[in-house]
Amino acid sequence: MDNFKGERSKKIRALTTLLIGILVALFILFVINRREKVITGFITILTSQTVLITDFLVLGGIGATFLNAFLVFLFNYSLIKLLKVEITGIVLASFFTVFGFSFFGKNILNILPIYVGGILYSKYEGINFKDVIVTISFTSALAPFISEVAFSVDKFNDLSYVNAIVLGGIIGFIVTPLAKKMAGFHEGFNLYNLGFTGGILGAVLASIMKLYKFNIKPQRIISTEYDFALKMICIGTFLLLIAIGFYINDKSFKGYKSLLKDTGLKSDFVVKYGYGLTFINMGIMGFVAMAYPILIGETLNGPLLAGILTIVGFSAYGKHIFNTVPILIGVYLAHFGSTSDTFVIALSGLFGTSLAPIAGVYGVFWGIVAGWLHFAVVQSIGIIHGGLNLYNNGFSAGIVAGFLLPIINTVRERHQKGRLKYLERHKEMYHMMKRLENSDEENN
Repeated sequence: MDNFKGERSKKIRALTTLLIGILVALFILFVINRREKVITGFITILTSQTVLITDFLVLGGIGATFLNAFLVFLFNYSLIKLLKVEITGIVLASFFTVFGFSFFGKNILNILPIYVGGILYSKYEGINFKDVIVTISFTSALAPFISEVAFSVDKFNDLSYVNAIVLGGIIGFIVTPLAKKMAGFHEGFNLYNLGFTGGILGAVLASIMKLYKFNIKPQRIISTEYDFALKMICIGTFLLLIAIGFYINDKSFKGYKSLLKDTGLKSDFVVKYGYGLTFINMGIMGFVAMAYPILIGETLNGPLLAGILTIVGFSAYGKHIFNTVPILIGVYLAHFGSTSDTFVIALSGLFGTSLAPIAGVYGVFWGIVAGWLHFAVVQSIGIIHGGLNLYNNGFSAGIVAGFLLPIINTVRERHQKGRLKYLERHKEMYHMMKRLENSDEENN
Protein backbone atom coordinates (compact mmCIF):
# COMPACT_ATOMS: atom_id res chain seq x y z
CA MET A 1 0.00 0.00 0.00
CA ASP A 2 0.95 3.67 -0.19
CA ASN A 3 3.84 4.84 1.95
CA PHE A 4 3.90 8.62 2.54
CA LYS A 5 5.65 8.49 5.91
CA GLY A 6 8.25 11.02 7.03
CA GLU A 7 10.47 12.48 4.34
CA ARG A 8 9.07 10.18 1.65
CA SER A 9 6.26 12.59 0.85
CA LYS A 10 8.74 15.39 0.16
CA LYS A 11 10.93 13.06 -1.91
CA ILE A 12 7.92 11.95 -3.96
CA ARG A 13 7.01 15.58 -4.71
CA ALA A 14 10.63 16.39 -5.58
CA LEU A 15 10.92 13.35 -7.86
CA THR A 16 7.64 14.21 -9.59
CA THR A 17 8.63 17.86 -10.07
CA LEU A 18 12.06 16.93 -11.41
CA LEU A 19 10.80 14.40 -13.94
CA ILE A 20 7.96 16.66 -15.12
CA GLY A 21 10.45 19.54 -15.42
CA ILE A 22 12.71 17.43 -17.63
CA LEU A 23 9.79 16.51 -19.91
CA VAL A 24 8.63 20.14 -20.17
CA ALA A 25 12.18 21.38 -20.87
CA LEU A 26 12.68 18.84 -23.65
CA PHE A 27 9.34 19.80 -25.16
CA ILE A 28 10.14 23.54 -25.09
CA LEU A 29 13.48 22.87 -26.79
CA PHE A 30 11.66 20.85 -29.46
CA VAL A 31 9.17 23.67 -30.13
CA ILE A 32 11.91 26.34 -30.25
CA ASN A 33 13.95 24.18 -32.61
CA ARG A 34 10.99 23.95 -35.02
CA ARG A 35 10.45 27.75 -34.81
CA GLU A 36 6.70 27.38 -34.49
CA LYS A 37 4.36 30.37 -34.29
CA VAL A 38 2.73 29.25 -31.07
CA ILE A 39 0.44 32.23 -30.42
CA THR A 40 -0.85 32.37 -34.01
CA GLY A 41 -1.54 28.64 -33.92
CA PHE A 42 -3.25 28.92 -30.55
CA ILE A 43 -5.62 31.62 -31.85
CA THR A 44 -6.42 29.39 -34.83
CA ILE A 45 -7.32 26.55 -32.46
CA LEU A 46 -9.58 28.80 -30.39
CA THR A 47 -11.46 30.23 -33.39
CA SER A 48 -11.96 27.08 -35.48
CA GLN A 49 -14.90 24.71 -35.69
CA THR A 50 -13.93 21.50 -33.90
CA VAL A 51 -16.38 18.93 -35.25
CA LEU A 52 -15.06 15.36 -35.44
CA ILE A 53 -12.32 14.80 -36.46
CA THR A 54 -10.21 17.97 -36.16
CA ASP A 55 -6.62 17.37 -35.07
CA PHE A 56 -5.29 20.53 -33.40
CA LEU A 57 -1.75 19.45 -34.32
CA VAL A 58 -2.68 20.28 -37.91
CA LEU A 59 -4.54 23.50 -37.10
CA GLY A 60 -2.00 25.10 -34.79
CA GLY A 61 1.11 22.95 -34.63
CA ILE A 62 2.49 20.98 -31.71
CA GLY A 63 3.48 24.02 -29.62
CA ALA A 64 0.06 25.69 -29.78
CA THR A 65 -1.69 22.37 -29.21
CA PHE A 66 0.27 21.63 -26.05
CA LEU A 67 -0.29 25.20 -24.87
CA ASN A 68 -4.04 24.62 -25.23
CA ALA A 69 -3.81 21.23 -23.50
CA PHE A 70 -1.76 22.71 -20.66
CA LEU A 71 -4.25 25.55 -20.13
CA VAL A 72 -7.20 23.15 -20.10
CA PHE A 73 -5.40 20.89 -17.64
CA LEU A 74 -4.41 23.83 -15.44
CA PHE A 75 -7.99 25.12 -15.46
CA ASN A 76 -9.40 21.77 -14.31
CA TYR A 77 -6.63 21.21 -11.78
CA SER A 78 -7.15 24.68 -10.30
CA LEU A 79 -10.88 24.03 -9.94
CA ILE A 80 -10.22 20.71 -8.20
CA LYS A 81 -7.79 22.35 -5.77
CA LEU A 82 -10.05 25.37 -5.21
CA LEU A 83 -13.06 23.18 -4.47
CA LYS A 84 -10.94 20.78 -2.37
CA VAL A 85 -12.10 17.73 -4.31
CA GLU A 86 -10.51 14.46 -3.21
CA ILE A 87 -8.30 12.96 -5.95
CA THR A 88 -9.98 9.60 -6.53
CA GLY A 89 -9.82 7.29 -9.54
CA ILE A 90 -12.70 8.94 -11.38
CA VAL A 91 -11.12 12.38 -10.84
CA LEU A 92 -7.84 11.13 -12.36
CA ALA A 93 -9.86 9.66 -15.24
CA SER A 94 -11.47 13.04 -15.88
CA PHE A 95 -8.08 14.82 -15.75
CA PHE A 96 -6.48 12.61 -18.37
CA THR A 97 -9.57 12.37 -20.57
CA VAL A 98 -10.10 16.13 -20.77
CA PHE A 99 -6.36 16.67 -21.24
CA GLY A 100 -6.32 14.09 -24.05
CA PHE A 101 -9.24 15.65 -25.88
CA SER A 102 -7.47 19.01 -25.73
CA PHE A 103 -5.53 17.68 -28.72
CA PHE A 104 -8.69 17.51 -30.78
CA GLY A 105 -12.06 19.07 -30.10
CA LYS A 106 -11.69 20.86 -26.76
CA ASN A 107 -10.04 24.20 -26.16
CA ILE A 108 -9.89 26.56 -23.23
CA LEU A 109 -12.54 28.76 -24.86
CA ASN A 110 -15.25 26.30 -25.90
CA ILE A 111 -15.38 24.41 -22.58
CA LEU A 112 -16.02 27.45 -20.36
CA PRO A 113 -19.78 27.95 -21.05
CA ILE A 114 -20.42 24.33 -20.05
CA TYR A 115 -18.76 24.90 -16.68
CA VAL A 116 -20.86 28.04 -16.22
CA GLY A 117 -23.96 25.93 -16.84
CA GLY A 118 -22.76 23.44 -14.24
CA ILE A 119 -22.31 26.21 -11.68
CA LEU A 120 -25.83 27.49 -12.40
CA TYR A 121 -27.22 23.95 -11.96
CA SER A 122 -25.49 23.54 -8.60
CA LYS A 123 -26.93 26.88 -7.45
CA TYR A 124 -30.39 25.90 -8.69
CA GLU A 125 -30.29 22.56 -6.85
CA GLY A 126 -28.68 24.05 -3.74
CA ILE A 127 -25.70 21.69 -3.89
CA ASN A 128 -21.95 22.24 -3.86
CA PHE A 129 -20.39 22.61 -7.31
CA LYS A 130 -17.70 20.14 -6.31
CA ASP A 131 -20.38 17.42 -6.28
CA VAL A 132 -20.86 17.79 -10.05
CA ILE A 133 -17.42 19.01 -11.18
CA VAL A 134 -16.38 15.59 -12.54
CA THR A 135 -19.63 15.25 -14.51
CA ILE A 136 -19.22 18.75 -15.94
CA SER A 137 -15.59 18.16 -16.90
CA PHE A 138 -16.60 15.05 -18.86
CA THR A 139 -19.50 16.98 -20.42
CA SER A 140 -17.00 19.14 -22.28
CA ALA A 141 -17.32 16.33 -24.84
CA LEU A 142 -20.02 18.59 -26.30
CA ALA A 143 -17.68 21.59 -26.59
CA PRO A 144 -17.76 21.41 -30.44
CA PHE A 145 -21.38 22.64 -30.26
CA ILE A 146 -20.10 25.92 -28.81
CA SER A 147 -17.44 26.33 -31.51
CA GLU A 148 -19.91 25.37 -34.22
CA VAL A 149 -22.43 28.04 -33.20
CA ALA A 150 -19.80 30.71 -32.49
CA PHE A 151 -17.68 30.29 -35.62
CA SER A 152 -19.97 28.79 -38.26
CA VAL A 153 -19.30 30.63 -41.52
CA ASP A 154 -22.78 29.96 -42.90
CA LYS A 155 -24.72 31.22 -39.85
CA PHE A 156 -22.35 33.78 -38.33
CA ASN A 157 -23.95 37.00 -37.07
CA ASP A 158 -23.61 39.53 -34.25
CA LEU A 159 -25.32 37.17 -31.80
CA SER A 160 -23.29 34.05 -32.64
CA TYR A 161 -20.98 34.39 -29.63
CA VAL A 162 -23.90 35.05 -27.28
CA ASN A 163 -25.84 32.10 -28.70
CA ALA A 164 -22.81 29.85 -28.23
CA ILE A 165 -22.42 30.87 -24.59
CA VAL A 166 -26.14 30.34 -23.91
CA LEU A 167 -26.06 26.92 -25.58
CA GLY A 168 -23.04 25.88 -23.53
CA GLY A 169 -24.77 27.03 -20.36
CA ILE A 170 -27.87 24.99 -21.21
CA ILE A 171 -25.75 21.89 -21.86
CA GLY A 172 -23.94 22.27 -18.53
CA PHE A 173 -27.22 22.86 -16.70
CA ILE A 174 -29.18 19.85 -17.94
CA VAL A 175 -26.48 17.21 -18.29
CA THR A 176 -26.20 16.08 -14.64
CA PRO A 177 -29.78 14.78 -14.25
CA LEU A 178 -29.53 13.22 -17.72
CA ALA A 179 -26.29 11.41 -16.82
CA LYS A 180 -27.84 9.92 -13.68
CA LYS A 181 -30.75 8.56 -15.70
CA MET A 182 -28.63 7.19 -18.56
CA ALA A 183 -26.29 5.23 -16.28
CA GLY A 184 -29.03 2.68 -15.65
CA PHE A 185 -29.25 1.78 -19.33
CA HIS A 186 -25.83 0.12 -19.47
CA GLU A 187 -25.61 -0.72 -15.72
CA GLY A 188 -22.10 0.73 -15.45
CA PHE A 189 -20.62 -1.59 -18.08
CA ASN A 190 -19.81 1.44 -20.25
CA LEU A 191 -17.12 3.36 -18.38
CA TYR A 192 -17.75 6.45 -20.53
CA ASN A 193 -21.26 7.14 -19.27
CA LEU A 194 -20.99 10.81 -20.25
CA GLY A 195 -20.20 9.68 -23.79
CA PHE A 196 -23.52 7.89 -23.93
CA THR A 197 -25.32 10.81 -22.29
CA GLY A 198 -23.55 13.23 -24.61
CA GLY A 199 -24.63 11.17 -27.60
CA ILE A 200 -28.30 11.36 -26.62
CA LEU A 201 -28.13 15.07 -25.80
CA GLY A 202 -26.00 15.74 -28.87
CA ALA A 203 -28.50 14.00 -31.13
CA VAL A 204 -31.30 16.24 -29.85
CA LEU A 205 -29.24 19.42 -30.17
CA ALA A 206 -27.92 18.51 -33.63
CA SER A 207 -31.48 17.83 -34.81
CA ILE A 208 -32.58 21.27 -33.60
CA MET A 209 -29.60 22.91 -35.32
CA LYS A 210 -30.33 21.11 -38.59
CA LEU A 211 -33.95 22.23 -38.36
CA TYR A 212 -32.72 25.82 -38.47
CA LYS A 213 -30.40 25.15 -41.42
CA PHE A 214 -27.09 24.76 -39.60
CA ASN A 215 -24.85 22.95 -42.06
CA ILE A 216 -22.78 20.60 -39.88
CA LYS A 217 -19.96 19.10 -41.92
CA PRO A 218 -17.94 16.22 -40.44
CA GLN A 219 -14.20 16.59 -41.00
CA ARG A 220 -11.17 14.35 -41.11
CA ILE A 221 -8.12 16.47 -40.36
CA ILE A 222 -5.35 14.22 -39.03
CA SER A 223 -1.64 14.91 -38.54
CA THR A 224 1.19 12.57 -39.48
CA GLU A 225 4.35 14.62 -38.85
CA TYR A 226 4.57 14.46 -35.04
CA ASP A 227 4.67 10.69 -34.57
CA PHE A 228 8.18 10.52 -33.08
CA ALA A 229 7.69 13.50 -30.75
CA LEU A 230 4.39 12.13 -29.41
CA LYS A 231 5.92 8.70 -28.82
CA MET A 232 8.80 10.20 -26.85
CA ILE A 233 6.42 12.30 -24.74
CA CYS A 234 4.23 9.24 -24.08
CA ILE A 235 7.17 7.03 -23.13
CA GLY A 236 8.51 9.67 -20.74
CA THR A 237 5.09 10.20 -19.15
CA PHE A 238 4.34 6.50 -18.70
CA LEU A 239 7.77 5.75 -17.25
CA LEU A 240 7.21 8.68 -14.88
CA LEU A 241 3.90 7.22 -13.70
CA ILE A 242 5.42 3.78 -13.11
CA ALA A 243 8.43 5.25 -11.28
CA ILE A 244 6.30 7.41 -8.99
CA GLY A 245 3.86 4.56 -8.35
CA PHE A 246 6.70 2.15 -7.60
CA TYR A 247 8.21 4.61 -5.11
CA ILE A 248 4.86 5.33 -3.42
CA ASN A 249 4.12 1.59 -3.17
CA ASP A 250 7.17 1.14 -0.92
CA LYS A 251 9.44 0.48 -3.91
CA SER A 252 7.57 -2.63 -4.99
CA PHE A 253 4.82 -4.00 -7.22
CA LYS A 254 3.25 -5.79 -4.26
CA GLY A 255 -0.52 -6.02 -4.59
CA TYR A 256 -0.64 -5.49 -8.35
CA LYS A 257 -1.90 -9.04 -8.93
CA SER A 258 -4.96 -8.24 -6.84
CA LEU A 259 -5.69 -5.21 -9.01
CA LEU A 260 -5.42 -7.34 -12.16
CA LYS A 261 -8.10 -9.68 -10.79
CA ASP A 262 -10.57 -6.80 -10.42
CA THR A 263 -13.53 -6.89 -12.84
CA GLY A 264 -13.36 -3.13 -13.40
CA LEU A 265 -17.10 -2.67 -12.88
CA LYS A 266 -17.71 0.55 -10.89
CA SER A 267 -14.25 0.07 -9.43
CA ASP A 268 -12.19 3.02 -8.18
CA PHE A 269 -8.63 1.71 -8.05
CA VAL A 270 -7.36 4.63 -5.95
CA VAL A 271 -9.90 3.85 -3.23
CA LYS A 272 -9.36 0.08 -3.40
CA TYR A 273 -5.61 -0.23 -4.03
CA GLY A 274 -4.04 3.17 -3.32
CA TYR A 275 -2.16 5.70 -5.44
CA GLY A 276 0.99 3.63 -5.85
CA LEU A 277 -0.56 0.63 -7.58
CA THR A 278 -2.93 2.90 -9.49
CA PHE A 279 -0.06 4.94 -10.96
CA ILE A 280 1.79 1.73 -11.84
CA ASN A 281 -1.30 0.45 -13.63
CA MET A 282 -1.75 3.77 -15.45
CA GLY A 283 1.83 3.69 -16.70
CA ILE A 284 1.65 0.07 -17.84
CA MET A 285 -1.68 0.65 -19.57
CA GLY A 286 -0.17 3.68 -21.31
CA PHE A 287 2.38 1.41 -22.97
CA VAL A 288 -0.32 -1.14 -23.84
CA ALA A 289 -2.47 1.59 -25.41
CA MET A 290 0.45 3.05 -27.35
CA ALA A 291 1.43 -0.39 -28.64
CA TYR A 292 -1.97 -0.98 -30.26
CA PRO A 293 -1.78 1.64 -33.06
CA ILE A 294 1.92 0.93 -33.52
CA LEU A 295 1.30 -2.80 -34.04
CA ILE A 296 -1.34 -2.15 -36.71
CA GLY A 297 0.92 0.34 -38.49
CA GLU A 298 -0.68 3.69 -37.57
CA THR A 299 1.26 6.84 -36.70
CA LEU A 300 0.38 8.75 -33.54
CA ASN A 301 -1.65 11.95 -33.89
CA GLY A 302 -3.96 14.14 -31.78
CA PRO A 303 -7.03 11.85 -31.76
CA LEU A 304 -5.00 8.71 -31.05
CA LEU A 305 -3.11 10.51 -28.28
CA ALA A 306 -6.51 11.37 -26.79
CA GLY A 307 -7.45 7.69 -26.94
CA ILE A 308 -4.22 6.65 -25.27
CA LEU A 309 -4.51 9.24 -22.49
CA THR A 310 -8.15 8.31 -21.89
CA ILE A 311 -7.08 4.70 -21.32
CA VAL A 312 -4.37 5.93 -18.95
CA GLY A 313 -6.93 7.98 -17.03
CA PHE A 314 -9.47 5.18 -16.75
CA SER A 315 -6.72 2.82 -15.62
CA ALA A 316 -7.44 4.52 -12.30
CA TYR A 317 -11.10 3.58 -12.63
CA GLY A 318 -11.74 0.15 -14.09
CA LYS A 319 -9.20 -0.69 -16.80
CA HIS A 320 -6.25 -3.05 -16.68
CA ILE A 321 -4.51 -5.23 -19.23
CA PHE A 322 -6.70 -8.31 -18.73
CA ASN A 323 -10.05 -6.60 -19.32
CA THR A 324 -8.96 -4.25 -22.11
CA VAL A 325 -6.99 -6.53 -24.43
CA PRO A 326 -10.08 -8.67 -25.30
CA ILE A 327 -11.85 -5.49 -26.47
CA LEU A 328 -8.85 -4.51 -28.60
CA ILE A 329 -8.78 -8.00 -30.12
CA GLY A 330 -12.50 -7.84 -30.89
CA VAL A 331 -12.16 -4.50 -32.66
CA TYR A 332 -9.19 -5.74 -34.67
CA LEU A 333 -10.99 -8.93 -35.74
CA ALA A 334 -14.04 -6.91 -36.77
CA HIS A 335 -12.10 -4.96 -39.40
CA PHE A 336 -11.55 -8.04 -41.57
CA GLY A 337 -13.91 -7.77 -44.51
CA SER A 338 -14.57 -4.07 -43.88
CA THR A 339 -13.14 -1.09 -45.77
CA SER A 340 -11.98 0.77 -42.66
CA ASP A 341 -8.40 2.04 -42.57
CA THR A 342 -5.86 1.61 -39.77
CA PHE A 343 -6.69 4.98 -38.20
CA VAL A 344 -10.35 4.01 -37.69
CA ILE A 345 -9.32 0.60 -36.32
CA ALA A 346 -6.86 2.19 -33.90
CA LEU A 347 -9.24 4.91 -32.72
CA SER A 348 -12.19 2.52 -32.31
CA GLY A 349 -10.03 0.05 -30.41
CA LEU A 350 -8.60 2.58 -27.98
CA PHE A 351 -11.93 4.16 -27.12
CA GLY A 352 -13.79 0.84 -27.33
CA THR A 353 -12.01 -0.21 -24.13
CA SER A 354 -14.82 1.69 -22.43
CA LEU A 355 -16.45 -1.77 -22.47
CA ALA A 356 -13.66 -3.32 -20.37
CA PRO A 357 -16.02 -4.30 -17.49
CA ILE A 358 -17.82 -6.71 -19.83
CA ALA A 359 -14.58 -8.66 -20.30
CA GLY A 360 -13.84 -8.34 -16.59
CA VAL A 361 -17.20 -9.69 -15.42
CA TYR A 362 -18.18 -12.10 -18.20
CA GLY A 363 -14.80 -13.22 -19.54
CA VAL A 364 -12.56 -12.95 -22.60
CA PHE A 365 -15.08 -14.33 -25.11
CA TRP A 366 -17.75 -11.75 -24.35
CA GLY A 367 -15.09 -9.05 -24.26
CA ILE A 368 -14.09 -9.94 -27.82
CA VAL A 369 -17.75 -9.99 -28.89
CA ALA A 370 -18.26 -6.56 -27.31
CA GLY A 371 -15.23 -5.17 -29.15
CA TRP A 372 -16.41 -6.62 -32.45
CA LEU A 373 -19.91 -5.22 -32.02
CA HIS A 374 -18.57 -1.83 -30.94
CA PHE A 375 -16.55 -1.51 -34.14
CA ALA A 376 -19.67 -2.21 -36.18
CA VAL A 377 -21.90 0.25 -34.30
CA VAL A 378 -19.44 3.14 -34.03
CA GLN A 379 -19.06 3.33 -37.81
CA SER A 380 -22.62 4.57 -38.21
CA ILE A 381 -23.52 6.28 -34.95
CA GLY A 382 -21.70 9.59 -35.52
CA ILE A 383 -24.24 10.82 -38.05
CA ILE A 384 -26.88 11.06 -35.29
CA HIS A 385 -25.11 13.91 -33.49
CA GLY A 386 -23.34 15.28 -36.56
CA GLY A 387 -19.88 14.60 -35.16
CA LEU A 388 -20.37 17.17 -32.39
CA ASN A 389 -20.08 14.66 -29.51
CA LEU A 390 -16.37 14.03 -29.04
CA TYR A 391 -17.08 10.87 -27.04
CA ASN A 392 -18.69 9.18 -30.03
CA ASN A 393 -17.18 5.85 -29.02
CA GLY A 394 -18.65 6.26 -25.54
CA PHE A 395 -22.06 6.74 -27.16
CA SER A 396 -21.56 3.58 -29.20
CA ALA A 397 -20.28 1.64 -26.17
CA GLY A 398 -23.40 2.56 -24.19
CA ILE A 399 -25.60 1.20 -26.97
CA VAL A 400 -23.50 -1.97 -27.26
CA ALA A 401 -23.57 -2.59 -23.50
CA GLY A 402 -27.32 -1.98 -23.27
CA PHE A 403 -27.90 -4.35 -26.20
CA LEU A 404 -25.45 -7.06 -25.21
CA LEU A 405 -26.07 -7.41 -21.47
CA PRO A 406 -29.56 -8.99 -21.72
CA ILE A 407 -28.21 -11.47 -24.27
CA ILE A 408 -25.21 -12.39 -22.11
CA ASN A 409 -27.40 -12.81 -19.03
CA THR A 410 -29.91 -14.96 -20.94
CA VAL A 411 -27.15 -17.26 -22.21
CA ARG A 412 -25.55 -17.48 -18.78
CA GLU A 413 -28.90 -18.19 -17.08
CA ARG A 414 -29.59 -20.93 -19.62
CA HIS A 415 -26.16 -22.42 -18.97
CA GLN A 416 -26.65 -22.22 -15.20
CA LYS A 417 -30.09 -23.87 -15.45
CA GLY A 418 -28.60 -26.65 -17.55
CA ARG A 419 -25.81 -27.14 -15.04
CA LEU A 420 -28.31 -27.13 -12.16
CA LYS A 421 -30.43 -29.80 -13.86
CA TYR A 422 -27.30 -31.89 -14.45
CA LEU A 423 -26.36 -31.64 -10.77
CA GLU A 424 -29.90 -32.53 -9.71
CA ARG A 425 -29.89 -35.62 -11.97
CA HIS A 426 -26.47 -36.56 -10.67
CA LYS A 427 -27.76 -36.19 -7.10
CA GLU A 428 -30.83 -38.34 -7.85
CA MET A 429 -28.67 -41.07 -9.36
CA TYR A 430 -26.39 -40.96 -6.33
CA HIS A 431 -29.33 -41.39 -3.94
CA MET A 432 -30.75 -44.16 -6.12
CA MET A 433 -27.43 -46.05 -6.02
CA LYS A 434 -27.27 -45.63 -2.25
CA ARG A 435 -30.81 -47.03 -1.90
CA LEU A 436 -29.91 -50.00 -4.08
CA GLU A 437 -26.79 -50.65 -2.00
CA ASN A 438 -28.80 -50.48 1.22
CA SER A 439 -31.42 -52.81 -0.28
CA ASP A 440 -28.74 -55.37 -1.24
CA GLU A 441 -27.27 -55.24 2.26
CA GLU A 442 -30.70 -55.86 3.84
CA ASN A 443 -31.35 -58.82 1.52
CA ASN A 444 -28.01 -60.32 2.45
